[in-house]
Amino acid sequence: MIRRVILSPVACLLLVITAILVLGYSSAQAQAPGPAPPTPYLVFSTYLGGTTPFASGYSPLTFAQNAACDAQGNTYVTGATQVSNLPVLNAYQPNPAAGSTMSAFVAKYNPAGQPLWCTYLGGDNQSMGVGVAAMPAGGVAVVGITTSDASFPTVNAYQGQNNGNSDYFVTVYDANGNITYSTYLGGSGVEGQLPPYADDQNSGNCVAVDAQGLVYIAGMTASSDFHVTANALQPNLAGTMNACLCILNPSQSGAASLVYSSFLGGDHDTQGHSVAVNAFGSLITVAGFTTSSKDFPTTANAYRSTAPPGGFAPNCSNGFVTQIQSSQPGSQSSQYTMLYSTYLGANSSTARDDVYGMTLDPTGLIVATGRTQSAGFPMTTGGPSIFNSLQAGTTGDEPYLVKINPSLTGQASLVYATFLGGGGSSTEPAGSFCTSVGVDALGTAYVGGETSASGVQYVASVQPVAAPQQFPYTQNALFTALQDTRDSIFMQISPGGATLGYSTYLGGQDNTSRTYGLAVDPAGNVVLSGLTFSANFPLKNPAQPWPGITGVQNAFVTKFSTQVVNQGAFLLLLLDD
Repeated sequence: MIRRVILSPVACLLLVITAILVLGYSSAQAQAPGPAPPTPYLVFSTYLGGTTPFASGYSPLTFAQNAACDAQGNTYVTGATQVSNLPVLNAYQPNPAAGSTMSAFVAKYNPAGQPLWCTYLGGDNQSMGVGVAAMPAGGVAVVGITTSDASFPTVNAYQGQNNGNSDYFVTVYDANGNITYSTYLGGSGVEGQLPPYADDQNSGNCVAVDAQGLVYIAGMTASSDFHVTANALQPNLAGTMNACLCILNPSQSGAASLVYSSFLGGDHDTQGHSVAVNAFGSLITVAGFTTSSKDFPTTANAYRSTAPPGGFAPNCSNGFVTQIQSSQPGSQSSQYTMLYSTYLGANSSTARDDVYGMTLDPTGLIVATGRTQSAGFPMTTGGPSIFNSLQAGTTGDEPYLVKINPSLTGQASLVYATFLGGGGSSTEPAGSFCTSVGVDALGTAYVGGETSASGVQYVASVQPVAAPQQFPYTQNALFTALQDTRDSIFMQISPGGATLGYSTYLGGQDNTSRTYGLAVDPAGNVVLSGLTFSANFPLKNPAQPWPGITGVQNAFVTKFSTQVVNQGAFLLLLLDD
């Protein structure tokens, strides 16, 4: 039988320490008053890819765009591939469609990282998975873009065929990998991006799901005939490219499945990168970037409700964050109200700011990340901040993290804003940026992205200081140095936004690794997904070792945990015969 042993507090502490040492990880040293958070450690890390291109003249590449976790701790990943020998398992679509040159894929892993199913998702041309969100009853909603026509799998579709050059698709799987709903979504113009599709043209998670199982999609459309509903806040395309917000009910079919659809934009380009929704479906938040100098819809309580004076110079932009209220979530007769909508970036015509990743914290506040090249990016003054200014000579992208309270007005709505470091210099101009963000139940934030910057050890400061041009790693990092020319990064930020709890490079040798997706499961474990060119990306309990072709993109899926006590809990159970 199993006998539970009651131990003294000292003995328990010794057992936890022993468990940490057995696992080969050390706890963080406190750099500021108060206990240090547990050091994140690898639960699993695996490649996902293949070696055989399914179209002549194409590279055997695979990349992951986003990840999601369900209530049971399972992980879902989507992206795109050009290989015919992905490690498919229990696949709804076991092979790429005839005529395809790129196919989306969807994979599900159990909490230990073992594959449960893996399938292609595509038609007779190009398809790429972009966003993924777990369904409340199990399964997953996947959003992507496709140029495929009739061979793309549709089930109970609102729109049964491709209406233009490139349309969105929305596909819902049950927990066993069976498609229960799948539709095209687009007009006669371009949605998402024009082919050829590439990993670096989509950032942020463009899909979210509420507790009812409604699916929320944010993106970009250049189609004046994009499907909009009668209750749309913005029924017409403004400018050449607008963001869009759509809500689908996959338990319905055909016209009944489209709950809401609207444009969102102004006189120039606007793109939605991320969407988040509260459990009830009553508060929907969209984030992205805009170059609109007029007509972009903002609210009076915005942090900044007007574009920079003189508008935007070429290749310049601001981020935006917009929150909308639904009066009857799930109903086609619901009314929608814009509660908060703001420009987010420097108040300058030469601003270079984008919001990529966005989520909600446990209290419903908005947490967003991205990249900026603007020294004037808004920082909180007198409040929490890791780094509150940029050093002179910073020339590359600088990652940031902001928290917004949309119930407040103006400057008060910016709860905190902080630079994260690694912005580069004249000798390292590319810098760093973050593409994804997640928040755990305690309010701790996690971001993923990439950097080309050399490192400097982070030391917490009571007073905010200028962001280093080097990437700030913590003493307990998995890697404290850049592994090659460009690495993925993974950072943990305290709930108040004032300190880095953990920061590490993540990559191997042979060029580039990039994080695109990040998800936090209910236990506080963090999953990263992206791509790597490396043959020696760090692995742990891999479902698939390196596929075997040097210098080619493969996807990676990596899970970190901070649950050190849980990992050592088995020591509190002794076997007794």
